Amino acid sequence: MKMKKNYLLLLPFTITALQAQNSNLYYSGKFLNQKNKAENFLKVYNKNSGVYELTDAEGFAIIAAKPYDTLVWNQGKNTEVVPSYRLNELKNILKNQVDNKKVGNIYSKAYDSLVSNKDRDEFSIDNAKTILSKHSDKDFNGIRKLKLRKDSTYTLKKLSQWTLVVNGNFTSSMDIKSHNAFPATQRRYVQGRSENGNLAWKGPETGEMFSFGPDISTLAFDGQPYKYDQNGKLISLTYGLKQAKGYNNNLFKVMVGNSNQLSINTIIKRDYAEKLRLTLDLRQQKSQLYFIDQFNLTNSFKTKLKTNFGGYMVDFSFKYEENKATNTNRIGLFNRIYQNSLLTPISFSNGQQILLNDGSQRRYSQYSDNPSFLSMQNDKYRYQNRQRQFGLNANKSWGDFKLDIIQSYENNFLWNLDQYQASTYGFMGGISNERTQNNSLYHSNIKASYEFGSYSFNNMFNLNFILNDIKSDVYNSFVNKKYIYQRTSQDYIFNYNMEIQDGDFRANFNLGNSFYISNTSNRNNYWLPKAAGYIRFDNIFNWRNYDFKVSGSYIHQSTEPEVTKSYASYGTTLLKAENYYQYFPVKEAESFKGLSNINTKEWKIGGRLNFGYYMSLEGEYFNKKITDDVFPVFENNQLKIKNMADHTYSGYEFNFAYDRLRLGNYFFITNKISFFKYNDIVNQVTSGYNNNAVSGFQDIYKTLTEGQVLGAVMGSYFERNSDGQLIIDDSGFPKKADGMKIIADPSPDFVMKFNHSLSYKNFSLDINWEWKKGGDLWNGTQAVLDYYGRSYDSGEERNIKNYIFQGIHANGNTNQTPVDYYDPHRSVQENKWSRYGYLGVAENYVQKADYVRVNNISLSANFPINNTQRSLKLTLYVDNIVLWQANKGVDPNQNFYDMDNGKGLDFFNLPSFKTFGCIVSFKF
Repeated sequence: MKMKKNYLLLLPFTITALQAQNSNLYYSGKFLNQKNKAENFLKVYNKNSGVYELTDAEGFAIIAAKPYDTLVWNQGKNTEVVPSYRLNELKNILKNQVDNKKVGNIYSKAYDSLVSNKDRDEFSIDNAKTILSKHSDKDFNGIRKLKLRKDSTYTLKKLSQWTLVVNGNFTSSMDIKSHNAFPATQRRYVQGRSENGNLAWKGPETGEMFSFGPDISTLAFDGQPYKYDQNGKLISLTYGLKQAKGYNNNLFKVMVGNSNQLSINTIIKRDYAEKLRLTLDLRQQKSQLYFIDQFNLTNSFKTKLKTNFGGYMVDFSFKYEENKATNTNRIGLFNRIYQNSLLTPISFSNGQQILLNDGSQRRYSQYSDNPSFLSMQNDKYRYQNRQRQFGLNANKSWGDFKLDIIQSYENNFLWNLDQYQASTYGFMGGISNERTQNNSLYHSNIKASYEFGSYSFNNMFNLNFILNDIKSDVYNSFVNKKYIYQRTSQDYIFNYNMEIQDGDFRANFNLGNSFYISNTSNRNNYWLPKAAGYIRFDNIFNWRNYDFKVSGSYIHQSTEPEVTKSYASYGTTLLKAENYYQYFPVKEAESFKGLSNINTKEWKIGGRLNFGYYMSLEGEYFNKKITDDVFPVFENNQLKIKNMADHTYSGYEFNFAYDRLRLGNYFFITNKISFFKYNDIVNQVTSGYNNNAVSGFQDIYKTLTEGQVLGAVMGSYFERNSDGQLIIDDSGFPKKADGMKIIADPSPDFVMKFNHSLSYKNFSLDINWEWKKGGDLWNGTQAVLDYYGRSYDSGEERNIKNYIFQGIHANGNTNQTPVDYYDPHRSVQENKWSRYGYLGVAENYVQKADYVRVNNISLSANFPINNTQRSLKLTLYVDNIVLWQANKGVDPNQNFYDMDNGKGLDFFNLPSFKTFGCIVSFKF
């Protein structure tokens, strides 16, 4: 029996109760399930009062409520705020359920047939002999088809409205790049050294590398034919000759790039339901790299088709991307070009001519290279990368059960031609290596979930199966060797999630476990538990939108090193820094098999506090224990990957936000501040590998040392006594100690980031900047420039005389021996900067890595077109402006030879770039 009839039966018994409760208000109406259909016993919950009612078969329910109470149903997926005009007293609601009809006249066909002579309309619908099938469509405005199903039964199909919608976006951008800071060099002293107590210029034919010659202001070009300089040789300045000027060998120029992207969406709708969506995305980009003749091109095509197929929502996707570049930095080519540019004496011009008449390169010394010669090439591109990716996603729901299927296949082909031409220093006969890498990656993810419960107590079980099959083969023509890697891994993830909501209290708890199985691991893992949860209190102390949340998590993961990653750059550790020119990586990891899994146990605890609608404060502490981590090592002249160490990465983070602070009419500002601090300590190192190099050279490297920060810098140092005083040698200079020790910690004290966003009508201004405090780096660039006399300091200080270094002699006496920083009567390699060798004393070149950097400033304006969805957006931006840095040299965020773990070592690291750009976007 329908609930409406139940209300009518109860009406006589509720009159007395209504008189007593007529001051209470109730809300009445129909509530539909998630499929927009009426459902019996659908639970409707008043979030404010905590009461609930159940619907009848027609979805009708009556529930006690007050103005602006919030009603929720369908487990919280549907909500409605009750307006005051929809409330009424219960007696009035029940009376309205009763149909009020007036008593009409009694009609009798028999009587009417006797007293009337009315004509019969045989074509009237009332007199039709056919009926309409219950399978006919409902709720339509047009008829598409009328079909006779049986003798007297018709089906009626509605006329649907099909709509084609096409929209999209076109974006075009242009950027201009210029370099940030790089090391200052001296522009006074020419190529040469002292001879018989006098400073003498020595030309390129002498092979001289030092710039400890005379001041260029005392010299002139003789104007005679000279194959190394069109202006002739340098001679002493005498009357009638023009004073020589130093050459500028800076390679960095202003660089221009551009990008264009077109995205088109085609949507087919049936009435209001989306039946098919086709997305196309085309992109083309050109960027210049570091130097004016180096650039790369990227072209990509993406398409995605989304439709309903047999009840499954299916996404088909395809992506093709091609990237070409004149060169990459895989062999440190750009660092080498940059290094030779900085070391070139001011008395030599690299740009005058690249080759001599005999076809060899024109350079300032046979132990160096002309930077322009290094970048000469017959091939337009020495790097290509082609990527193809196919994807299929499908999902379907059966009530509370849901199935998701994700499948993808990707193929990447990478090609490098690494080459140095004949007469290159270190490779006089030239050297060439063609490296190809072909990667195939198949990914399958099948996820099933079942959800049950109510809005106040919801439960969900997940079962997830992930399969990854990766194949990679790498070939290097120089050694004629092919490396083949293959891994098939499986993840089985079981997960249970529980959500509780009761008024202003909310809680969520998640428990699970996973298996990790792999054919390259020597041990599979079947116990990888995880747990996470939070408790949240809304409107604490009855203050609206003052919320407090406490959260925590624990997760145990098992992973392996990527088989598609190349470890060839680790070859730098086989060389001393002064032999950098021999670096030419052609060795890859021998195998990825037989390793223990890298196990990570991480736990976090944090909290969040909302102050009203606009302010929030949150913090988190994290601790990640990593065991059996892998690192590369050379053994028996082979590059191997081995489990070497356990280390713990821990720290904490705080974030404060003030959202949309009103400064005036249409004028708002949002501010976000974050504070981040961390360290990564090595707990244990496998026997035989303590102090192993992580990256760097033989004589300066980041180390894996037990009890120290992971990646601490190991290098040479000055000898000191037990009180920390410098030991001074007999010549009066500080004494270099034997061996190496840890001299620097790259980890910062903390990092703070600031984001500010201002908006006024259609305009917005965004500023993103950060402050990094602490952390060290070794400035090897400064050390080498000092050694050759090219640094700014060596130019300014070389005339200092009778300087006494503070310290003591080995016999304990205080040093009183005066020294000249550069004494022309002594060998050039006895001066302050060259006496300790190519890298000097590494400890002396440890500098602070503090900086204040503006990462991004952007100004945007959005202009709607004719009050439609079409709009034009204009954005002006500038990226990566370093306002201040503590070290002398390039951006401290730059990495050694572009390696992922090279931060903290600066050996002719390439400078970063600030970018000025403009983006125009048209939405149609």
